[in-house]
Amino acid sequence: MKSKTNIFLVISAAIAIALTGWIYYQMSHKVGELSSNKETDGNFKVCNEDKIPNYYGMDTDFVGGKKAIKNKLLGNLQNLKFENSGLITFRFIVNCEGDIGRFRTQSTNLRLEKVEVELGKLKSIEKALSNLKDWNPAKTKFNSYDSYYVLNFKIRKNRIVDIF
Repeated sequence: MKSKTNIFLVISAAIAIALTGWIYYQMSHKVGELSSNKETDGNFKVCNEDKIPNYYGMDTDFVGGKKAIKNKLLGNLQNLKFENSGLITFRFIVNCEGDIGRFRTQSTNLRLEKVEVELGKLKSIEKALSNLKDWNPAKTKFNSYDSYYVLNFKIRKNRIVDIF
């Protein structure tokens, strides 16, 4: 009888350990992570690869907010002409030092169907974003953190008309 109890305890412990490991992995690796890609990300470094929260849960921002981003970028991007109306979403990381990188994009039309945008135009927007240097990383009283950030570019009448 003791051997059956011992086998039951060993199996229960193994299941508990496996379940704990799985839950930890799920909590520390969120859907939509921007994993590192040397080809597209260059030398961009994050401070803690295992913990990069979304900006809306942190105080990550640009000096002057999204209005300042819009004011700095909109005029510079007016020369870009697009074929379709819709949205271009840029998701990137603001690291603990206030640098940005790991840009990822997704483009949709007005019916929110995925569409392709010319790579050169996306690179122009990415370059303009990269030139913004006044990012405030997420902070607590003692530390700075990496975090994700999202910007949407609204396309109407073949031009960028809004950034939010």
